[in-house]
Amino acid sequence: MGKLLSVTHRLVQRSQEIDAIQERRRSLFSEVKANEEQIILLHYEMEFKRLECMYLKQEQIVELKKHKDVYNPQVYQEQLERLEAITNRCISSILKRLFEGGYGLELKKRGLVKGYIASGPTNLPQRCDSR
Repeated sequence: MGKLLSVTHRLVQRSQEIDAIQERRRSLFSEVKANEEQIILLHYEMEFKRLECMYLKQEQIVELKKHKDVYNPQVYQEQLERLEAITNRCISSILKRLFEGGYGLELKKRGLVKGYIASGPTNLPQRCDSR
């Protein structure tokens, strides 16, 4: 149960990080032209955080599958399988958007994709940690 709580805690943290990025980005929309590059960077930073959340959801599902003392084990496992399929589709979708946006190397650098080989230079964003 400790591992499940750890995953849940990290999910809450990622959600709070996404909210903070959204708030920073929202303030930039008052002058879109002047802040266009920063808005784009924050958009992609939110995509990276969403991807991290989806990977945490995968971890959570793995932990939930270990629990056998549930009311209806068959229904429980079927629901987890459906949730796992949805989570995997979300991960694929986010990865596709990030690759198409030219962030393949950044994905690899952050350890969010394995086995990616860069085919050429891409425009890598600066991390949006600076305020």
